Amino acid sequence: MQTPDYQGHCLANLMTSLIGGLGGTPSCHGPLRALPPEEVSRHRHVVLVVVDGLGDGFLRTRPAPFLNGHRRAGIHAVFPTTTATGITTFITGDAPAQHGLTGWHVHFRELGAVLAVLPGKPRYGGSGYDRAEGLDVLRWLGHDVTFNRIPVSSTMVAPNKIANTPFNKAHKGRARLLPFSGLQDMVNRVEQAVKGRHGNQYVYAYWSELDSLGHYHGPDSPQTRKHLEEVDRALANLAARLAGTDTLLIITADHGMTAVEHRLILADHPEIADCLTLPLCGEPRVAWAYVRHGRHERFERLVRERLGHACTLRPSTELLEEGWFGPGTPHPELSARIGDYALLMQPGWIVSDRLLTEKPFDMKGVHGGLAPEELEIPLVVTVC
Repeated sequence: MQTPDYQGHCLANLMTSLIGGLGGTPSCHGPLRALPPEEVSRHRHVVLVVVDGLGDGFLRTRPAPFLNGHRRAGIHAVFPTTTATGITTFITGDAPAQHGLTGWHVHFRELGAVLAVLPGKPRYGGSGYDRAEGLDVLRWLGHDVTFNRIPVSSTMVAPNKIANTPFNKAHKGRARLLPFSGLQDMVNRVEQAVKGRHGNQYVYAYWSELDSLGHYHGPDSPQTRKHLEEVDRALANLAARLAGTDTLLIITADHGMTAVEHRLILADHPEIADCLTLPLCGEPRVAWAYVRHGRHERFERLVRERLGHACTLRPSTELLEEGWFGPGTPHPELSARIGDYALLMQPGWIVSDRLLTEKPFDMKGVHGGLAPEELEIPLVVTVC
């Protein structure tokens, strides 16, 4: 199983190149080999567009002439290969080991809750962190912010539906926020950001729809293929509209996607579920298991005997020691957010531990694991 290459080949390294090239102080990981900081520093404007869910293999096998024509390399996502973890790397500049967010559903020991971290919603009961009186989200999470680490003007271009969430607002730092309502509006907003200010600047834009279509129709469905062509045309239009501005335009993704072929339903294995103190956290492709005191040996034996065809069981501490989350001093809460064990799902498999209040998991495309289609993402670079 290939893990992310944090030695110059993944998203954390890309952010080091961007922060360093823009005159800031990067984190401890080195720059991206395919885009050194010296190249970034030669340009007046730097625009980073993140297309959620755009895998490198998917792109290379589809008709997307602009993106494929300017594809420089394939690089790696970070682990887990999911939006909550990857987007946090983009907006903090840190690898997951440092920022400490380990999937969609995270057990925050310090809040006594399991939350979907980006929207800030509890999995069941209680209130989200947006309603926690006196809670400073950025201080609680212990994050630096990319926009605050660079000495140039910054703009965050974000979809209306997430632009003003507590997570997004906390992580925009000093950046100007420009919400948008569709693909063409995103292009308009990026152009507005580049042309509306004097001096050097950094623009970060995020597009989510490819990921949404991949989840609900499948990562290689007609809907996702058609939408990729729309994204390709929109970004070609953006490059044309930025011509002559000395803009380094970089397009990449937070992760790729893989199709769901087999579903492991934890409720079908009550003896295993009975070993847990919490519902499985993390992702359907890599789940964090919190095991009751005195049940560890039983849990290991049952999982290996009954679920070994669908997943590999590893103590979570081994993943930490082996560097799956990247280099640097680990976040103080990292070990508490990955449970006792990791269930690493085999290709095509997902695990579902559904609460009574939740609908059955019916997504056709997923991510989070380390299959090549999840891990490998494109690096597209052009100068406008």
